[in-house]
Amino acid sequence: MDFPAELIPAGLLWPANLLFGLLVLAAVARAPLTRLLENEFSHVYFAACVVLLVLWNTRVGVLPALNFHLLGVTSVTLMFGWSYAVLAVLIAVVGSLLNGGGSFTALGLNALVMGGIPVFTTWLLLQLAQRRLPHNFFIYIYINGFLAAGLSILLASTAGALVMLATNAHSADWLSYQYYPYFPMVFFSEALLNGMVMTAMVALRPAWVCSFDDNLYLKNK
Repeated sequence: MDFPAELIPAGLLWPANLLFGLLVLAAVARAPLTRLLENEFSHVYFAACVVLLVLWNTRVGVLPALNFHLLGVTSVTLMFGWSYAVLAVLIAVVGSLLNGGGSFTALGLNALVMGGIPVFTTWLLLQLAQRRLPHNFFIYIYINGFLAAGLSILLASTAGALVMLATNAHSADWLSYQYYPYFPMVFFSEALLNGMVMTAMVALRPAWVCSFDDNLYLKNK
């Protein structure tokens, strides 16, 4: 769901911009930015940002704000941590607005719904799994890869629908007929994409995944 500025009142757009701006500042303060000087890390990170940008510009929909696209944010969060994931979301949203000719006054709202919610859903589920569940490879993949991604896009889509309802852009009956029925499909698609990506990453390039520790998930199991 992408929000054109003309559909959303300024009273919602500017607080969202402020909130996302604070989130970006927190991410910059928290992220170890010196890692960008490492060739391997910077190449992998910016390649992930490009993939995110491609995903966000490959969308299906018939009306403004009512379209679907895969997010991929769960994989970025698990690979680089929440702070770098927020910065990747910023890059993806700016690139999407430039590509689509949208208004930058809607940047914060789009970034919070499509990026902020998935980032913190993924990170919260990771913390809960590490503290409450056995440290097992399959739990990491199925809970933090598949399930976190599916929940992330469901929560983001639900938040988008609530914005549409709050601003009277679409009615509840219309959303029930034209929007909600696609939720199971996007849940499965997002879960499958991120689950497969994370399975490949931890199997082939575990050093690229900051949230995965061989000693924790594999050794002595």
